[in-house]
Amino acid sequence: MEKINMKKFLLLAGVALFTANSANAAYMSEVKPYIGADYVYSRAHQGGVAKGFKKDFNSGKVDLGLQLYNNWYMEFSSQMSGELKNRRAYDGSTVKNKFQAYAMDMYGKYPLMCSNLSALVSGGAAIYHLSYKGLDGKNTDRVGYRAGVGMQYDFNKNWAARVLGRYSYLGMDRLNNFKEVTVGMLYRF
Repeated sequence: MEKINMKKFLLLAGVALFTANSANAAYMSEVKPYIGADYVYSRAHQGGVAKGFKKDFNSGKVDLGLQLYNNWYMEFSSQMSGELKNRRAYDGSTVKNKFQAYAMDMYGKYPLMCSNLSALVSGGAAIYHLSYKGLDGKNTDRVGYRAGVGMQYDFNKNWAARVLGRYSYLGMDRLNNFKEVTVGMLYRF
């Protein structure tokens, strides 16, 4: 009697394993790579010796990601800001500051009213490389945590446009956080 139960168990386990692998293969067909390009406006909350510096950065961002199923995205990106020139009030010297960010973000997409328009939420982390030339000669690398909300419009199965507002927290005396607006396009393969 025990041999029959063991054979049934092994048969059912084999069927379950085969079904799980078939389902996994079906899901893998829903993984689509994509590339993107974004314009990013960043407003920095600076303090300490950088308190009086310009706060508005314009950046370009390149995205490489995977669309997982229909409503999830995992994205890696590289962002580079333009350089801002600042004059220190007490001695008139020039300080140039800029930043670069290398990020990994997860996005969730929620379709609205059976249309091509979707709400987006994002969360992730980035390594920020901050440069202040003429201040103390030190560059700073810092991990920042990011969260955002926005909208995405899918033109077709390949092309999409999105707008996202994001808050990035660095927690430094010199640069506490960024508030960003991102506008860009995606192409899914």
